[in-house]
Amino acid sequence: MISVREGKFCKKDYRTYKIRGTEGEPDDYASMRETIERRLSHTESSYPDLILLDGGKGHVSTIKQLLEEMNIDIPVFGMVKDEFHKTRALTTEDEEISIAREQSVFQLIYKIQEEVHRFTVKAMSGAKSKTLTHSSLEKIEGIGQTKAKNLLAHFKKLAAIKEASVEELKQVKGISEKNANDIFDYFHQEK
Repeated sequence: MISVREGKFCKKDYRTYKIRGTEGEPDDYASMRETIERRLSHTESSYPDLILLDGGKGHVSTIKQLLEEMNIDIPVFGMVKDEFHKTRALTTEDEEISIAREQSVFQLIYKIQEEVHRFTVKAMSGAKSKTLTHSSLEKIEGIGQTKAKNLLAHFKKLAAIKEASVEELKQVKGISEKNANDIFDYFHQEK
């Protein structure tokens, strides 16, 4: 989720959500509903003036129903994509509104779409990187998720852990001398 205020991206309000409520096959409508419900349930956040969804009439209908249940009145539009995956129109539950000839609206929607894409890719690659780093440390005997997290918090990156001495490794919370030796050996053995 990104946020735009007075035409400017408000990065401090950006959020990623880990979907909790769906089991089995992914359900795009339920996932979007959960995300919007969680966003609007935070009392410290003010309600947005407008919600733009990456979806069509079905998504708009799902979120409008949620807003009615929550007794909240916010305009909701879906962004309809063309064959090049660029927004060509906005949609309500009932009608499609072309933005092709409205250059300023088209440019704003395009910028929003590009920013959502950039933020999503960054968030996904960061999560993937963190998972890969944790899992490589967890291959070492005696190093679980907590110790891997402590190592990364202390050294900041995997490369620094690889270069650390046994004495430096022992300075990390929860890392015993045996752990330190195992980590050192793991990264310095002949491969």
